[in-house]
Amino acid sequence: MLNERLYGCLSDIYWAAYGASRWLVERGPGAALRLLVHEEAPAIARFHMPLRRRLWLWRHGFLSQAHVLYGEDGVTAENYHRYLSSYQRDLTQRINGRWGEALENKLLFHHLLDDFPEHRSTVYGHLMNGRYTPIDAEEPAACGADAIDRVMTLLERKGRLVLKPTYGTIGKRILMCERTGDGYRINSEDHSKKRFAARISDLGDYLVSEFVEQAPYASALYPDAPNTLRVLTMVDPNSGEPFVAAVAHRIGTDRSAPLDNWSRGGLSAAVDRETGELGEAIQYPYDGHRERHTSHPDTGAPITGVSIPGWPTIQKRILDIAARCSQIPYVGWDLVITEEGEFTLIEGNNCSGVRVFQVHEPLLDDPRVRRFYDHYDAL
Repeated sequence: MLNERLYGCLSDIYWAAYGASRWLVERGPGAALRLLVHEEAPAIARFHMPLRRRLWLWRHGFLSQAHVLYGEDGVTAENYHRYLSSYQRDLTQRINGRWGEALENKLLFHHLLDDFPEHRSTVYGHLMNGRYTPIDAEEPAACGADAIDRVMTLLERKGRLVLKPTYGTIGKRILMCERTGDGYRINSEDHSKKRFAARISDLGDYLVSEFVEQAPYASALYPDAPNTLRVLTMVDPNSGEPFVAAVAHRIGTDRSAPLDNWSRGGLSAAVDRETGELGEAIQYPYDGHRERHTSHPDTGAPITGVSIPGWPTIQKRILDIAARCSQIPYVGWDLVITEEGEFTLIEGNNCSGVRVFQVHEPLLDDPRVRRFYDHYDAL
C-alpha cells in the first residue's frame, strides 16, 4: 500500500514537472517566473488542498485557483477537458500573430477604430518625457507642450480624465483623475496641486483619454466604477464569419473601485448571449471559497434579471466591427454601455483572460469555440 502511494506521488511530481517544462518552453523563463511569483505563489497560501491535488492541476495546465474556481467541485478528471486551462490560454497569445500588436498598443487600437468613431473614446493626447502630443484634439499649438499644464487644463475643462499606459493589461497603472473643489483626486485619493503635478511628471508613454459616462442601468449596479462588458469574438476559420464566443458583465465593488477588475475584487456576472439578461455574479475566491451574488454585495442593487438595454443591436455592431477587423481573429472587447443600443469601446485584448467567462460555463462546451482553438493549436 505504501509503495503504491509513493509511486502515485512520484508519478504526479513527474507529470507536474513535465507540465511546468512545457510552460517554460512556451513562455520563456522570465514569464514563467512572473507567473509563479504573481499568481501561483499567493494562490498556494489561499487555496488549501493536498499536494497531490495541486500537482494534478499543474500537470493538466491549471493553476491552483482552478481547485474552486470552475464548477461546483472545481476542475476534476471528469470535466477538465471542458475548460480552457491556464496553459492553453497562454497559447492563445499566438493566434493573432503580428496583428496582436494592434491590441496590445492602445494607441494603435484607437486608430484601428478610425472607421467607427462613434464607438471609440476620445484620446486627447499622449504623454512622453514630460511632453504632451495632441491626438484627437485639434490643438496643433499644444504639440510638445508641458504635460502637467495640458493635463491640468484638460481637467479644468472636462472635470474627469482617464490616464492609462499605452501598453498594459488588467487595469494596471490606470489613473482615474478628477478635479475637485480644492485640488485633485487620483483613483479616489485626494491630491494637492503640487502632489498631483509630481504624479503626472513621473508618467511616461501614457494616453490622456475621456472619462466615458455609463448608462443608468450600469450606474445602478455600482456607481463608483465603470462597469464594463467583456465580449470575446472569434472569426470562424472555415466560414470567415465572426461570432460571439462568450460575454461577461464586470461590476465594480468597494474592493475594486474605482475600476471593475474581477481579479482585484470586482464581480463577473453571466450574460445570456441571446437576450442580454444578467445571471448571477461571482466574486473571485480570495478566501478560498467562491461567492455567488444575485444582488450587489455593497449597494444591494439587483443583478440577476437585469437586462442590458439594446443588447441585440450592440451584439450586431460588435460583430460588424469584428468582421471589419477580421485580420485579427481573436479579440476580447471591453466596452461601456452608454445608452440603449450604444456603447464605447475602451480597449481590445489580444490574449483575453477567460476566467470571467468560465466561472459561469466552460468555454470548450461550444463546438465552434473548441474548433477555433484547435485550429490555432491552442488545445
